[in-house]
Amino acid sequence: MSFDPNSERLAEVPTPALVVDADALERNLAKMDDFLARADQRARPHTKTHKSVEIARLQMQQKSTVGLCCARLSEAETLAGHGVAPLLVTSPSVSRDKISRLIDLASRCDVWTVVDSETGWRALEAAARAKDQRCGVIVDLDPGFHRTGVVMGDAALQLARSVAASDSLVFHGVQMYAGTLMHLQAADERRSSSNELWEQVGDIVRLLRAEGVECPVVTGGGTGTFDIDSTSDLVTDLQVGSYVFMDGQYRGIENEASCGDDAPFDFFEPSLYVLATAISQAVPEMITVDAGTKALSTDQPPVVVGARDCRYHFAGDEHGMIDLRQRPGAITLGDRVALLVGHCDPTVNLHDHYVVLRDGRPETTWKVIGRGVA
Repeated sequence: MSFDPNSERLAEVPTPALVVDADALERNLAKMDDFLARADQRARPHTKTHKSVEIARLQMQQKSTVGLCCARLSEAETLAGHGVAPLLVTSPSVSRDKISRLIDLASRCDVWTVVDSETGWRALEAAARAKDQRCGVIVDLDPGFHRTGVVMGDAALQLARSVAASDSLVFHGVQMYAGTLMHLQAADERRSSSNELWEQVGDIVRLLRAEGVECPVVTGGGTGTFDIDSTSDLVTDLQVGSYVFMDGQYRGIENEASCGDDAPFDFFEPSLYVLATAISQAVPEMITVDAGTKALSTDQPPVVVGARDCRYHFAGDEHGMIDLRQRPGAITLGDRVALLVGHCDPTVNLHDHYVVLRDGRPETTWKVIGRGVA
């Protein structure tokens, strides 16, 4: 961390605050870009991680970037409104209102979407035909998690054939995002599992191409498998996201890219924190900070920077408690504390804006886009 939470430079920042270290963020962007250049690979970074126009623009400036991903249609609409494109909406839409919005957006900018069902592609095709507007489509494949995606095999082949035969839809290829692999702790397990899934995708792509169905895009993967998937001759671009921030979840898995399987995942550096203030101390062994479930996602607790043996515990909407039994007096009333975010995406979604630090000093704020909008 390249800033001091108790610096006079940060004294006027009200807490709890979502803080991004812009210097570390830009180093992460450059490191991913350099890695992919050497691997002759491309990126389609996921903006759901940061929900920021400014970070999206920084990603588009990287030589390896071929476009950006959005999980929510509202994210794509906001980015397109700021001139950021091309975009891929990675979650399927089936409702009339969202499909109508997608077709309208496709008439204004280069945006594609995914489909994973006959219901979805037929509704999309009908809306596109009604507005005389073609729409780019990627077929989403189920990696076995059964969250979204069509089951790989005959069902996937038939869906791809149907989309490719449509006059109103433009079939670009397939997507496979194995989210369940991204936080597997063992690097060798992530490697073998990811390679096995991409072999299944490869079978589908080869059969389609043998039938004369062009499949120029094979997109997916993520931060947890970027170094594995970048070696594939099949994958055309990687949907990396959390590498810009490197939250606590990713810091806890084994790293294959730089240090071998037994090392922590430190190829990229943390750049996202919640700044909190110690506000109460009823007993010496615990101290309370002003960042609770309204400031931090609850699926993964944050790490107290500079005192890893002082564990954070959620203590309600507005409060968290830090255990000082291993480090008595490490934090005192009035101290500012930097909390390394446990899970970046849902934590970002809790805040209206970032406080952007440059050389440890607040430089500006960046708005968090698409909050609470589908």
